[in-house]
Amino acid sequence: MKSIIICEGETDFVFLQHFMEKVNGWNDSKQKPNPSFISSVDNSRSRDFIKNADMLTIISCGGCGNIKTVFEEVIRKNQNEIFDEERYSKIVILTDNDDTGIEAKIVSDLNAASGNSTQIKNNTWTDLTFTDTTQNQFDSELLLLIIPFDENGALESFLLESISKENTYDAEIIKKAKEFVDNADPEKKYLSHRGFVIKARLYAYFAIRIEPSVNQFRQRQDILKSVPWEQYENIRDCFKELRNL
Repeated sequence: MKSIIICEGETDFVFLQHFMEKVNGWNDSKQKPNPSFISSVDNSRSRDFIKNADMLTIISCGGCGNIKTVFEEVIRKNQNEIFDEERYSKIVILTDNDDTGIEAKIVSDLNAASGNSTQIKNNTWTDLTFTDTTQNQFDSELLLLIIPFDENGALESFLLESISKENTYDAEIIKKAKEFVDNADPEKKYLSHRGFVIKARLYAYFAIRIEPSVNQFRQRQDILKSVPWEQYENIRDCFKELRNL
């Protein structure tokens, strides 16, 4: 079985790799993936994982605005495949609940893209039916995860909270970084969107933790992977449906 997780950006991308390995037993395939069907998204990243005979692709699409486009291309790829085993039978979309009305918009976009009458819901597997190029029908399952479920927020907030619980020294740095970001742009000239503020808090913490002379992406990976996310009940509960991949 082939599955794919579509997420927004770098933080989600790194976190999901670590989580799927530590919690759900997936292993890095050690091969460079080539999702050539994603032709319309710049600066995307992807990685393939294996577990027994199954394969999982994790791909970042560079922002919430690209999710619908990537989802449409996954559908198109599935429709062009001849063999069922080459299709993504399970599709997961992970995005932030970082603005009022975002859930309704994403659900509307995905419903329109799927062309199905079944209404997609957050944190629920939805059965979708498609027709391939030979007019035969095939099924895929879609899981939408808009994090957190019950309030506005983002994955970055979850992660910073978890780091604070694990390390009291870093907790103080995170607190000060948050205070700085929240007060640095009172006229909202640059941090004009709530999602920008949330990400800026994480990057402010990284700015202190990361040495400027070395590979910053690698250091951000190392920091994210150093936290035992799998030990936090709220993290495990939030992503429990991913065990069905």
